[in-house]
Amino acid sequence: MHSDRGTSLLRRDDAYDFSADVLIQFAMNKQRRSMAAATTTDLAELIRTHDWASTSLGPMQQWPTCLRIAVDLMLPSTAQIVMFWGEDFVALYNDAYAPTIGNKHPRALGRPARENWSELWDDLEPLLLRVLRDGETVSAKDRPFYIERHNRPENVFFDISYSPVRDEAGAIRGVLCIVNETTERVVAQLTERRLAAIIESSDDAIMSIDLDATITSWNAGAERLYGFAAEEIIGSSVTLLLPQDRSEEEHAILSRIRGGERMEPYETVRLHKSGANIDVSLTVSPVRDAAGQIVGASKIARDIRAKKDAENLQRLLMHELNHRVKNVLATVRAIANKTFRGEEHMLARTAFDARLLALSKAHDLLTAESWSGAELTALVADVLSPYGATNIAVTGPRLRLPSEAVLSFSLALHELATNAAKYGALSVPTGRVDIRWSIIEDGGPRLAMRWTESGGPRVAAPRRKGFGSRLIELLSTQMNGEVRIHYAASGVVCEIDAPLQQGWVVAA
Repeated sequence: MHSDRGTSLLRRDDAYDFSADVLIQFAMNKQRRSMAAATTTDLAELIRTHDWASTSLGPMQQWPTCLRIAVDLMLPSTAQIVMFWGEDFVALYNDAYAPTIGNKHPRALGRPARENWSELWDDLEPLLLRVLRDGETVSAKDRPFYIERHNRPENVFFDISYSPVRDEAGAIRGVLCIVNETTERVVAQLTERRLAAIIESSDDAIMSIDLDATITSWNAGAERLYGFAAEEIIGSSVTLLLPQDRSEEEHAILSRIRGGERMEPYETVRLHKSGANIDVSLTVSPVRDAAGQIVGASKIARDIRAKKDAENLQRLLMHELNHRVKNVLATVRAIANKTFRGEEHMLARTAFDARLLALSKAHDLLTAESWSGAELTALVADVLSPYGATNIAVTGPRLRLPSEAVLSFSLALHELATNAAKYGALSVPTGRVDIRWSIIEDGGPRLAMRWTESGGPRVAAPRRKGFGSRLIELLSTQMNGEVRIHYAASGVVCEIDAPLQQGWVVAA
């Protein structure tokens, strides 16, 4: 079927003049052509059966020798080749080229180029004319083209070599185009350059290491953070940056990276060139080669020294605030003890001390959380801790309350627990307190909380409202909601219904 087997598609018995670069390209592809010669290609069959009589080329048997030889050389080549013949630039191409034009194939075969490359004709025609009319050889690396080959616009890149095809008299009859699409490589290079520019300009310290923990890249941010210039540290072990007490950390990191794991940001300590410790937030991700194999890791370190200094200062201020609050509460307690002297004030003094203690414990809970709020579950557990857990059930989703709500809830729950311990379910071994809450989404997120006592002494509504009841009801005003207390015979029931306000956070 092909010339190497003595059965060429078209006769090649006349002399043929290729330009030098085309001959070199054909020579380079000779071995690959011989390997492919055993099978008739799809394009060979399409060309054989095409209605050439209806084109400007005419029937195949009337084709000039130079055209037949050019087609015979083009078809078995594994290079991407398209040939444009005559003033109409009628297209002929091989199997290797067909995928590069997408759904233009096979309709482009045997048709003038203008019909199927109309979107880039203003760009393509001048190149073809330079070859066909002026005899130039036009070549370029990574030349951009605009093309619509999959029913959508694309900006693509090709290495091109356009050469004249001459007849026996030396006249130029067509343009032989050897191309190689480089879009994927060019896009990858552009992406790599953009990424390199981003890395180099980043304020974060970005480096890469291989699987032996050797530093392979180092940006300006890393130089600013650690003090080492790139030429000083590239090629060194990354353990140079580890404090002595963290020498095993890198081994653990590489073990996880080899498993394909990305390490989310975590806070750690690294060494400056001067030997000083640096607080950093570190993210580590695997680096893969073109085959998808993990070959190293990229590390992004962010300087968090200012954050750590601020946290230390905040802890110091919180400690001082807590100390002063405790002093104020102690002073208030001393004043109360002096004021409520005598047996007749014993109950009032005891109740007041208990309320001060509840307020103090709420302050301790907030101080532990830097006054950012507290989880409702932790708050309930803290208030009820003096009463044990055997006869108390607590159920509800995680809900974080802001600091102002923590104090209100703490005092309200203290009053409910104190009342239950004196007169209600917590006053007898058989009693039980059930505390549960949920988040209701209907009409906007709301907290629905219920305190239910059972198994205790028979309950009767009090004849007058005490301070505790007023304190509980005050909670409704502070939460812009509603608090209802029911004195059922089986036990006290307290219901809290309040919209979730700013600062209330429902955990996922």
